[in-house]
Amino acid sequence: MHIEHLITQGQLKDGVISFTYNGTTQMLGERASGKMITDSDACNFVYLFEDGETYQYVHFTEDVWPLMQQLIEQNNGDPLLKCENGTVQLTGFTEELTMLIFNIEGNGNYGEAFMLAVEETFQKTLQQSI
Repeated sequence: MHIEHLITQGQLKDGVISFTYNGTTQMLGERASGKMITDSDACNFVYLFEDGETYQYVHFTEDVWPLMQQLIEQNNGDPLLKCENGTVQLTGFTEELTMLIFNIEGNGNYGEAFMLAVEETFQKTLQQSI
């Protein structure tokens, strides 16, 4: 069984984007994996933390997608995840997110609702490749 952690808040402060996690760094697992997948049914991007031989799933809800778009636009590295007891760098987050956005564009395999939501929110990113 895997545990899902929801991220619904974040901020841009002094040029650094961080997301808020209402839990401890220990609850996330041993380390950030640098990998991201999607949960298209829930309309979430999912960042993976490794915990031995299993993963912890950190779900980024649509509430924070505009901030994720800003992250790509400012091209200033990976974001931070602020926990109750510290901060974790989300290694590979921006690169994985960008790759997923371009893979989702026009790809009905992710489900129409998720595909359209991604295309709308990340329109600036998708237009930059033209």
